[in-house]
Amino acid sequence: MSPDILLLSQEETHPFYAGVNAYFTAPLLEGEPLPLEKFSAAPPLGITLLATSLNLRGWAAKPLYNFFSRKDEALRLAAALERRPFAACISTTHTFRPETTAAIAALVRRLAPDTALIVGGPGAEWNPALRPEGAFTALGPGEENLPALLAALKAGRDPAAVPGIIPPGGTAPATPPAPSSVMDSLPFPDWGLYPAAPSGVAVQGSRGCPRACGFCSYSAPYAARSAGAVLAEIRRNRDRWGISRFRFTDSDFAGDPARALEVCRGLEADGGAAWTCFARADSLLHPGLPEALRRAGCQWVFIGVESGSDALLAAMNKGCGREEMLAGIAAAKKAGLGTHGNFVVGYPGETGGTAAETLAFARSSGLDTVYFSPFQIRSPGIPALAGAQGGLSGGEGGWEHHTMSSAAALARAEEMIEEISADESAPLIASEALFSLFSGGSGEDYRKNVLDFHGALRSWHAARRAGSAAGMAGARERLRRHLQASEGGSGPSREAAL
Repeated sequence: MSPDILLLSQEETHPFYAGVNAYFTAPLLEGEPLPLEKFSAAPPLGITLLATSLNLRGWAAKPLYNFFSRKDEALRLAAALERRPFAACISTTHTFRPETTAAIAALVRRLAPDTALIVGGPGAEWNPALRPEGAFTALGPGEENLPALLAALKAGRDPAAVPGIIPPGGTAPATPPAPSSVMDSLPFPDWGLYPAAPSGVAVQGSRGCPRACGFCSYSAPYAARSAGAVLAEIRRNRDRWGISRFRFTDSDFAGDPARALEVCRGLEADGGAAWTCFARADSLLHPGLPEALRRAGCQWVFIGVESGSDALLAAMNKGCGREEMLAGIAAAKKAGLGTHGNFVVGYPGETGGTAAETLAFARSSGLDTVYFSPFQIRSPGIPALAGAQGGLSGGEGGWEHHTMSSAAALARAEEMIEEISADESAPLIASEALFSLFSGGSGEDYRKNVLDFHGALRSWHAARRAGSAAGMAGARERLRRHLQASEGGSGPSREAAL
């Protein structure tokens, strides 16, 4: 059956992070191209779930992703558009440049001029520039409003009556978005919608976050699935497609200890799973929880440390301080989990002194890997901006407050990455996005691969500083070995793959 609905996603890194991401892109892109197919291997959960939901309602929906960076997917998209689908829906969950959504819209209009255009996701909700001209904008969870919008368009009814829909040229919906449905009512994503099932996928145990950290744009109301529903999805992925590797997208998988322990008991009983998750450091202090994570197959936990300054952590409304951070990291490491720490540089109140505290904390924290991200205003509704904390003003393109500007924060984050990279005794610089490359191996093999890959990045930069072409070539050869085995890509361009 020819698809009548296309779900489209083109993943990209936010341009604001180009400076700090150069730590990763320079070794991978300079000189002879390395094989980068793995960067496009995993289909996005969002469009997969939407396509599944639409298909269950009688539509013929097809998800396509990274078509500007994968030749095979570009051919699939062109073939689908030539069949003149009823609608093309653009996701902005991982798209940040207005030029990208405009290019997708232009491609649709060129090959299928009568196809309805719809854009959704957090990017389009927060940033009107991501809404292509002539497109409907769907606010809120797409599982509710997208089917209703499509039905209205098909029947010739007024789409403005659908909750959460902004008509082309509009600025706000006539009817506010409907409340999100109970998450256990959502279907399990159909990974068979792709030419080949992926080896690893994302699993969504909850949405939103019950916290209110000042820097965070994750403002959706918190809603969690039952442990039984999560386990049923994971077992279905394994039994139907042989998928035993996954990452939880929950903002804090360990935040509800009883639910986390129930999921872990089920995974441990099943055996064979290998996964990663996000967790707050204080959540990892629940007795027995880190050990349960490890027995259930968890390989690595990503911890939002944010700062090494207690004063700044309090200003962020983080809810825990340095000592709890250190205790949570130690508990995870004692259980045998790999640990990654994310730090925010430039939050209102940040000074050279607090940044130095953060750098010292990162060095001595015991974390395996770390990343320093400049503070960014991703959403106009983040608490720090809403309250003009510390005189904060600005937006996605740049900001300033009483003690720092976005340009200064970016420069300081780059300096911190360089300083940690140059210190062989410090944790390795790493990015969460790169952990998806290590789909092979578990336990010590997984840990060895992660540390060797990021160690090769450190070696390349050490050779760069020393002016050693041979050292840089040797480091790139180590990177090549990790990237050699492609999983579903087909020749992305060097730039687009990252």
